[in-house]
Amino acid sequence: MHNASMPGQITIRNVSDQTRAKLAERAAKRQQSMQAFLLNELDRIAEEPSREEVLDRIRRRVAIANRQIGSETIVRMIREDRDR
Repeated sequence: MHNASMPGQITIRNVSDQTRAKLAERAAKRQQSMQAFLLNELDRIAEEPSREEVLDRIRRRVAIANRQIGSETIVRMIREDRDR
């Protein structure tokens, strides 16, 4: 998932001890370092569509549903969703 060709750094300050402890526990359960765990989580979050993207998709579908569509359009829409 992580793209090694585009390195970058993120620093998060003021993380509570409770939050840090919970994240450390989750990382340990996966037998990962905190860095590896958080990197995987950030990659997962980045791959998910944002709320705005989901709402845009819904709006598009509602607009399309309000008119007649053919089977080719339905198949295309399904394929587009699978590619995301």
